[in-house]
Amino acid sequence: MDDWALPGFTELGSLGEGGFGRVVLARHDESAQVVAIKYLYARFAADPQRLAEFRHEAQILSRVSGPHIARLHQFVETPQGVAIIMEAVHGISLKEILGRQEKLEPEAALAILKGSLLGLAGAHAAGTVHRDYKPANVLVTREGQSKLVDFGIAVLAGQTGVAAGTPAYMAPEQWAGGVATPATDVYAATCVFFQCVVGHRPYEAEQTEVLRTLHEYAPIPFGEVPEPVRDLIARGMAKDVAHRPSGAAEFVAELEASARKAYGDDWERNGWHWLAKGAGVLVALSPLALLGAGTAAAPVIAGGAATAGGGIALGLKITAAVAAATAVAVGTVVVVDTNSEDEAPPRTATVAAMKVDLLTRTEKLDGFDFNGKYVRISGLKDKAVEERVNKALMAPIDDWLTSVWPPGSPPEKEPDGDIPHMSTTAEVLRQDDKLISVVYERSVETVQLGNRGAYAVRTLVIDLSDGDVIPTAGLFDDVDGNAVRMRMVEDRLYASAEPGECLATPPSEPEHLPAGAMSDRYTQDGAIVQAAPAANGMEFRVAAYALGYPMVCNPTTVTVPYERLRGLLSPAVAHLLGGTQGKKTKEDNIGAFTITTPENWRLLSGEPIERYLVTAEQCTQPFRCAGVVFSDNSRVDPATPPYEPGKPYNRSTGPRPCHSLGAPGETQGSPVLQTKELRSIGTKKAAYEEWRLTCSGGGSVTQRVWFLPKTQLVIVDEWNTPGLDKILEEAKWN
Repeated sequence: MDDWALPGFTELGSLGEGGFGRVVLARHDESAQVVAIKYLYARFAADPQRLAEFRHEAQILSRVSGPHIARLHQFVETPQGVAIIMEAVHGISLKEILGRQEKLEPEAALAILKGSLLGLAGAHAAGTVHRDYKPANVLVTREGQSKLVDFGIAVLAGQTGVAAGTPAYMAPEQWAGGVATPATDVYAATCVFFQCVVGHRPYEAEQTEVLRTLHEYAPIPFGEVPEPVRDLIARGMAKDVAHRPSGAAEFVAELEASARKAYGDDWERNGWHWLAKGAGVLVALSPLALLGAGTAAAPVIAGGAATAGGGIALGLKITAAVAAATAVAVGTVVVVDTNSEDEAPPRTATVAAMKVDLLTRTEKLDGFDFNGKYVRISGLKDKAVEERVNKALMAPIDDWLTSVWPPGSPPEKEPDGDIPHMSTTAEVLRQDDKLISVVYERSVETVQLGNRGAYAVRTLVIDLSDGDVIPTAGLFDDVDGNAVRMRMVEDRLYASAEPGECLATPPSEPEHLPAGAMSDRYTQDGAIVQAAPAANGMEFRVAAYALGYPMVCNPTTVTVPYERLRGLLSPAVAHLLGGTQGKKTKEDNIGAFTITTPENWRLLSGEPIERYLVTAEQCTQPFRCAGVVFSDNSRVDPATPPYEPGKPYNRSTGPRPCHSLGAPGETQGSPVLQTKELRSIGTKKAAYEEWRLTCSGGGSVTQRVWFLPKTQLVIVDEWNTPGLDKILEEAKWN
């Protein structure tokens, strides 16, 4: 029954109710100590999953302590009911403060943030990530102290969990159920700080999926916060975990340095003074306005996964019923009995193929900010080469950021008072075991560089055997500096231009490319002619003004088939391309559209539900060798359920095998969504998702999924098929 109460306590009043339970203020009859008691509703106490989650919260609370965390006194589990006895905090939630005082002075917000960050730092030191930092879970006391409460969905650092939390404050990696790190909490705390000083949340949307997209891709709204705290917002809300402070302790140090610099040594005292006197929000506090603020009993938007194993008995001791190596879990976090002498079974090892990620970098610089995409690889056997490759992949961004406004020469503010915004897009043109080629498009939103700002392109080709960058001139044999051979390249550019492209129509006053067009600079780090290998040809980016075209054609893109470049490519590059420069192409009719693929790729007739495009040289077992799946989602049968958008592709009743790792006996699990956007298939747009899936042997698979809702066609690639993006972009609809 939900009216069950712990014996030995006298209830003084209700502090709130939620979806899973209620919180009351009570006095311990023997000691007269006032506490808060959190009761799990009886219907959930009979549910093994909810009961396990409640035990988990108590166990997490038992791990953390400190003056900025509401203390756990006791966990009680009886046949009549379950309860957590906690410290009663004489204070008010930050949520209620913001309800009364729409926004706070920066010093006051910083003071509150500091205390709750210290609470997070204590949790992080104990190896715990809160995962639900929000105004309702920050309590502000009369004594000028803020405390952190509600560890209902916390997990151990380094572990994954369900996509649980409060959507307005969830970090990009948290939406996808990714690895929980202290930086996940830093993101949420920064979002709350933004809300305190601006008066609204950083991202707002009625639909959860739209809100998710904003957190994952939208620029950080720097301009809305006071200038002295913009760096804190930029660092704390970085999309990429690696660009945030590593944890709350590091963020507190940055906070104090920024606050002292901007508001003086008395910033904290002034902030608490403003809260206590100026705002008047703490003066009217009642001693009964304690823990909970109406949300402590309902902390999660998505229920945790089923939990196995024993619980925590009175006094927080592990019960004797917990067998050796029994786990208590939420999501995929596992707390193992460390007293067990049994060894875990050996893990099956698999070797992961090279992984290419498209990530977001966000940065606040001197007088301007940056928010853009970059490419990063992982999985190379030689980690020194991998480091060189990643350094080279980041160089076009680093060079761009220092070349437009060199250090010490910041830009002026824009006429509307805003600051200039720099951004990049990144596209992988080709990736295999020998090379990777990328094109970056970089832009600046500012009137200081002309009415349209600034724009530049940079191609990048890297030899994966040693990490060396191959410049455009190095892709060709005796072309750069040789006027005759440069004219041969020029002729092939004209011959390959598609209708509608600038080079498809001769200019009114034609000119020829300079002999040194592959080394002569058009921009600070970009030549007049840049090139990078793609799947079916060499993609050129040409500053067409050199050929007599108007500036609107700068740069123009032309893809020249490899067979047209015979005799012009460098022998070393021809070797890296593996002979693709001489391969012919053919057309494959997928049904809704036709694609142009290398001649050796084979489209198998297969089942009407799933067709397989084999890209491997030899393949005796389709679906077990490299290829692309084309799936008709309008067709289903008992053994082939439909694909569900927003989830990894799997049209079988069991788990999907890890064929792309050469491990058909292993299965995929623990999905983490890494990219979600729209991508072109011919003239139409498809919903594109990129998932990282962990195989049961420890390796990982990158699954790329394109979905066209109207035609119900799903395209799936788990083999990092080189050039597939370009092939799909050039598809012709039937």
